[in-house]
Amino acid sequence: MIGLFGMAFTASFFDSLNPSAIAQLMLLLTLVKKKRHIWAFISGMSLANIVLGLGIYYGIIAQLTNLFRMISMEYPMYTFTAEIALGAILAVLGVILVFRTRKKLMTQQETESGKSPASISPVALFIMGAVFCGIELTSAMPYFGFLTFLTGHHLAFYWVIIFISFYTFIYASPLILIYFGYNRIQGTRMIQKVEMVLSKVSAYIVPVAIGLVGSYMVYHGSGSLL
Repeated sequence: MIGLFGMAFTASFFDSLNPSAIAQLMLLLTLVKKKRHIWAFISGMSLANIVLGLGIYYGIIAQLTNLFRMISMEYPMYTFTAEIALGAILAVLGVILVFRTRKKLMTQQETESGKSPASISPVALFIMGAVFCGIELTSAMPYFGFLTFLTGHHLAFYWVIIFISFYTFIYASPLILIYFGYNRIQGTRMIQKVEMVLSKVSAYIVPVAIGLVGSYMVYHGSGSLL
């Protein structure tokens, strides 16, 4: 067990030195009005890391991937047509949300001079953290290496939970430290200027993300059908 904890600490430490995660957290810190809401982002990322780790450990994700592959091979027309339709809906929804956000910000600037636009909600931050974690796992070699090492020991379920949770805590530790460090310098003139500029960007993050996901689904579904 000591060796497994050592392996978990070493792998998670190198995995935590993730410049993209750190950069995204620092950007979000400048956009969120109530800084404590950033815990929603960290929680979403951490929970997704645990759930996806369990799915990988027990082969659930591989089974779901194989099931989708079988369905798409058996019924390609229905599968990819549904993907194109859903992607088109998301793409149009993203465009509509962008225009609505722009109109809302313009109205707010006219009626509430000097106030920054609405911040990202905790729910959106939680979803962003979970999605970011899923994207990052595609290149997280230390994480897959640790899970591969862990599967060779055939542990009880509660030990698997403990080890993956321990890994996740070490992985998220730099983000937690940055959060507390940012709170110490919050309110300085430099930070206030950065927050003022970037606060307008925050309202567009979710609509643009929805539009991009929808566009990719349309592209992927069309390419698969052709």
